[in-house]
Amino acid sequence: MLRWLEPENGQAPEKWLPDEKLRQKIRVIVETGQTMIRLQNVAVSRTAGIWQIKRSKIILGFLDGLGIEKLVTKVRVPPESIVKCLNRFAQMGLQYFDHPERKPTKREMSVEHMLAFLEASPAPGSKRWRLIKVRYIGHDFTAEHISKIRKLIASHSHFTRNEIAKKICKQFGFRQANGNIKLAQTNQILRRMEMDNLITLPTPQKNAHKSTALYAKPTSFVKPSKKLTLRTTDINRLQFIPVLQNEEAHLWRYLINKYHYIKESLFFGAQMRYLIFGGRDVQRTGHLPKKKKGQSRFKQWKLAFKQIKRGEHLLAVLGFAASSWRLASRDRYIGWTDEQREANLKLVVNNARFLIMPWIYSPNLASRILGGIAKQLPLDWEARYNYQPVLLETFVQLDRFKGTCYQAANWIEVGKTEGYSLFSSYKRYASAKAIYVYPLRKNFRRQLCHL
Repeated sequence: MLRWLEPENGQAPEKWLPDEKLRQKIRVIVETGQTMIRLQNVAVSRTAGIWQIKRSKIILGFLDGLGIEKLVTKVRVPPESIVKCLNRFAQMGLQYFDHPERKPTKREMSVEHMLAFLEASPAPGSKRWRLIKVRYIGHDFTAEHISKIRKLIASHSHFTRNEIAKKICKQFGFRQANGNIKLAQTNQILRRMEMDNLITLPTPQKNAHKSTALYAKPTSFVKPSKKLTLRTTDINRLQFIPVLQNEEAHLWRYLINKYHYIKESLFFGAQMRYLIFGGRDVQRTGHLPKKKKGQSRFKQWKLAFKQIKRGEHLLAVLGFAASSWRLASRDRYIGWTDEQREANLKLVVNNARFLIMPWIYSPNLASRILGGIAKQLPLDWEARYNYQPVLLETFVQLDRFKGTCYQAANWIEVGKTEGYSLFSSYKRYASAKAIYVYPLRKNFRRQLCHL
């Protein structure tokens, strides 16, 4: 779903995008008779069917000023389907809802079955409470689970969405390998449940000042006045500093938003961000400090990096996040089954961002960084998440880059994507990407295929 919205994808032709005239036409229709009330009732209905529910939400969201990208993430419907829905409703009005254009998908049928069951549920002791299930982000939820979530939300009406997610993490045991709760993933699950009308979440809190300040220039950052040409001897050591402090997180976001061609810095799943410094004989970072008695490994690791003196030159930023759920050429290279992939996908990590500062030039710097991070990342990942990844993956957009630095660092090209676009029919204009992987262990296949 998110790949439709990647900023580097081809953009949709202007003729495909809804304009203000269409919005006005739809507004005239909904102001006629009981149309608005009907749309609002269907949008919150638990019996109307997922196709009608989501199309009502699309129309209401469009009238509220939401663009295609926002609607995609709000209702999880492909962009072309959103445009088609808006145009058909503008032509047909409420008659558009009388005959759905397709049958429900297998997943939609499971949601509709769950909704119908909860609306007319049997006695509490019935086995059906544990047999009827719906799946979100790798987790199965029974009717009993959904009922508990509904009751939790109802009994904590003053809670924010984040507070509800924390409660559910603890109640359902949603924890990472390091023991921390899966807060971001649980928030995503709850949002998707709300999209399907299984639950109703409190209105999200908005903080316009916070979002504006998120990418503001840090006061401590000073951009060099001229380009720097650095010999290898000038930066004979590289430092890979995990972003663990608020000030450095702010700097990381600012640099990505300012200088990377993909401005968005939001990652999903387990993740690690780095600032790369360099200098002459600076302190090394490619090792974990020995654990001191009475102190957790994570705290000791975090404290050690806080105390390291940063090198003279800020050279680059890196970002690692959860790997792609399904990737045909990568999966063929690994040789795992769907069951093995679902069980071990966390052992594959995606190099989601790589930016060398535009004012820095140093021979072979990119490949040096890739070589160094491949040694340090597994140790840092283990300190943070209590396990080590065994394979890295990344995408190289071929109309911008050749992947030379990845090749020089011994990454392996395993295939190419077909190219993605906001609109699938516009795919021919979207750039394909080369898929590279880097094994972190010799026996990576055995570990990834283990059950």
